[in-house]
Amino acid sequence: MKENIVFDYLLTNAWCLPLCRVSVSEDGMVQYQNGRDEEHSLKLEKVEIEKIKEIVSRHSQILDYKSQELESPDVFDGVMNFFEVEASDGRKVHLMAFNIGEVKTTGMSFSKGLMEESKPDEVVVPVKAKEVVRTFEEIAAVLVANGVDTKCLRLTYA
Repeated sequence: MKENIVFDYLLTNAWCLPLCRVSVSEDGMVQYQNGRDEEHSLKLEKVEIEKIKEIVSRHSQILDYKSQELESPDVFDGVMNFFEVEASDGRKVHLMAFNIGEVKTTGMSFSKGLMEESKPDEVVVPVKAKEVVRTFEEIAAVLVANGVDTKCLRLTYA
């Protein structure tokens, strides 16, 4: 994991071409970019950095997740979501998910994580994926309130 990164998010298409990115460093520097648009930057106050770390601390269970444990929607193609977050105590996690934004789609079916056994037609509730999305959305709210473009914090193509 990168040194001094508090939050990093990258959304790519299925061929790993970047669709958007936001990166927040310990010193408060935020860089964000939507697609091939010009990269933008701004500076957060220390209190805002602490808010981000506190959000991760409140959702500390995600620090124990592994990417292969995250439930995946039954979607062919789509996007990949890469998350890196740090909690107040300095613990970090890097997660990669496929189409994680689909947890918000009513009626979407999910499969267990890549390393977990599943049975045909087993109904899977995406508990871990939902927790990652909740954490992400809380962090995104802090960033948007401080001027980061919402397009750079989307979970899907749209």
